Amino acid sequence: MSTVLIGIGQRMLSVRSQLGYPQSKVAAILGIADKSYKNYELEKRELPLLIAVKFCEEFDKNLIWLVYGNSVPDSEQSARLAGETAQAVFEHADANDKSFSSAEIQKFTRYIFEQSLSKGTSPRSEAKLFFSAIG
Repeated sequence: MSTVLIGIGQRMLSVRSQLGYPQSKVAAILGIADKSYKNYELEKRELPLLIAVKFCEEFDKNLIWLVYGNSVPDSEQSARLAGETAQAVFEHADANDKSFSSAEIQKFTRYIFEQSLSKGTSPRSEAKLFFSAIG
């Protein structure tokens, strides 16, 4: 069973269009046939991982962006988000009358961080939702 990820071809097209390259030039850069590249861009065929990686290396794009369409935060953004997440978790854990183990705090923090990152929401709002859900 194959999973089709919609949008990979559209993202490849956007990169190619920004550069003003014809499909044949991108295909040549990737070392593949013009028709193969056209089928990947039109999403008629799945893009092999090897070609996806090469595309990202050649055109300075992030593989996560190409595959999922998500931007990846830089290290400064990630560090800020991690700090805000830890602060929010500890504030909510302190406000709660229950005591949590360090392993539980770690799981909570990771979950809240991932939710904030994927949704683009604040760690404080995600922590509030999380702790209200667990009671």
